[in-house]
Amino acid sequence: MVIVKKTCNIILFYTIAIMIFTASALAIKTFNLADYPKPFVKEDALNSIIIVGENAKTGDMIGSIDIATSLGPPFESGIIVLDTEIDNIKEQNIIIVGGPCVNMAAAEIMGWPLKCDQGFEPGKAKIKLFDNGNNIALLVAGYAVDDTTMACRLLAIYDDYDISGNEVEVAGTVLDDFIIETVE
Repeated sequence: MVIVKKTCNIILFYTIAIMIFTASALAIKTFNLADYPKPFVKEDALNSIIIVGENAKTGDMIGSIDIATSLGPPFESGIIVLDTEIDNIKEQNIIIVGGPCVNMAAAEIMGWPLKCDQGFEPGKAKIKLFDNGNNIALLVAGYAVDDTTMACRLLAIYDDYDISGNEVEVAGTVLDDFIIETVE
């Protein structure tokens, strides 16, 4: 009798775990960049934090400020934080500025790549959504700081561009029109 009860409890546990995982996976599938700035803004208030690498260059901070100010008032202290100030990136919606070479939150969300520049190309940047537990993470990162700043600028003027899908690749410069490609 005890074995049957334990077996039923184990089956119930795994069933609930699968349901939670499926719901979380569906959340990222139902949200895409066409919905930006949701879920990072809710009821005209910021519903996330922006994480910048402690060792990042000034361009990453400028890009973070561009994103924060575009998401609407009020611009409060604590909206932009350093990667070393975050204990658990899964606690809320996050926007990560900078790649895994300069931002530990980026390295974590990308699965700690062996080469920190793996998947990045000079002159290009990525804007990519990640399932972050019960929340959403948005990575804005390029091969170099100028590439990251360019992608941040695109997000700052997101109304001017049609972006969709879970990942886009951006090329160009901060001063030029952007070339945007959806990554399948």
